[in-house]
Amino acid sequence: MRLLWLCNIAPGAVKEKLYGSAANGGLWIDHVLSDLMTEDMELRILCPGKPGSGRLSSRCGFATFQEPCAYRYQPELEAEFQKELRAFQPDVIHIWGSEYGHTLAMVNAAEKEGKLPHTAISIQGLCSVYTRHYGEGVPWQVQRGYTLRDLLRRDNILSQQNKFRLRGELEKEALRKVRHVIGRTSWDYACTRAIGPQSRYHFCNETLREPFYQDTWDYAACRKHRVFASSCVYPIKGFHYLLEAMGDVIRQYPDASIAVPGRSFLPKSGKDRLRANSYENYLAKLAKQYHLESRIQFLGTLSAEQMKAEFLQANVFVLPSTVENSPNSLGEAMLLGVPCVASDVGGVAELMERSTEGRIYPVNAPYMLAHHIQAVFAMEDRAATLGQAARQHAMKTHDPERNREDLLQIYRELI
Repeated sequence: MRLLWLCNIAPGAVKEKLYGSAANGGLWIDHVLSDLMTEDMELRILCPGKPGSGRLSSRCGFATFQEPCAYRYQPELEAEFQKELRAFQPDVIHIWGSEYGHTLAMVNAAEKEGKLPHTAISIQGLCSVYTRHYGEGVPWQVQRGYTLRDLLRRDNILSQQNKFRLRGELEKEALRKVRHVIGRTSWDYACTRAIGPQSRYHFCNETLREPFYQDTWDYAACRKHRVFASSCVYPIKGFHYLLEAMGDVIRQYPDASIAVPGRSFLPKSGKDRLRANSYENYLAKLAKQYHLESRIQFLGTLSAEQMKAEFLQANVFVLPSTVENSPNSLGEAMLLGVPCVASDVGGVAELMERSTEGRIYPVNAPYMLAHHIQAVFAMEDRAATLGQAARQHAMKTHDPERNREDLLQIYRELI
């Protein structure tokens, strides 16, 4: 089998070759790649990055392409991909992610080279749908407002939403042409059916990053009343809802705290205020309003091992997103047996059974998020029963061997 992968980010092994370091690698796709490398196939990987090409093994080569803007179509990429298809002659083309301009470029190239019947798109997020939820819970005046940084970059919340919309238009065009999609939730099934009913849907769960299959959460070792969230970068991650909920939580648990990857949105100087975007300013305002400024720890960029350590230190993992498909962060927390509270969006309720494996709440009800965080805190060591049940479920959902076999079967059907 000759297999071509089109990735939206360079796998760790490719980063090692290009940069001499994986640079906080440990992507979930690395695990899938290492499992497939044991199969009898010739694999070629195309991914964005600085110009370069090479080999990871005698049966696996790679090349990079340039894509400075994900929401504008680049005809030159289509021509570049056509050359790749003619040179490599793949039996199967697997495109990871629908929400990029390069996805449509590859679909068009495959169509021109007669390989569309052997091409599949794996659904990650869906920008065309995410656009509708981008600013949920954020006041309209904040969404349309500008900071100095936003003015200079022409990039406030509404501008960011519009970029999602533009990516969504490219995404919909690709999904209306492609004949095969790979998904894993009823949410992505429903969305792809609505956009491109002509395509065949293949089910395949996701294999996650290797470190999360080892170690389990222990109440005795965690930091009591510590909430861990995976991101506060942009509005669809719902960190504004978490801050509002924590205003209620600290009234019952005055020592409660939050840990989150990324840089601080709390200004320490006038220069920080000038560099902040509208959403960061809004989060800083909420943190001050709910007396949380001293209770948030910003963790910077984390490797997979560091991320795992933060999961294990937390008393509860919270996913407050306004939209998701099947969030990897929730899957990783469940694999580790961390007690979880998540908003009822996308495929969350399929990943985690409510009440028995974790707590699920209405996305636009931060008071219910607060209630469930407090409930997990009150369970103390009994919260381990939630985590253990979640871990058993996640080990089936994210079983590397089963998922590899399912993926290989899809490839055989595409041939």
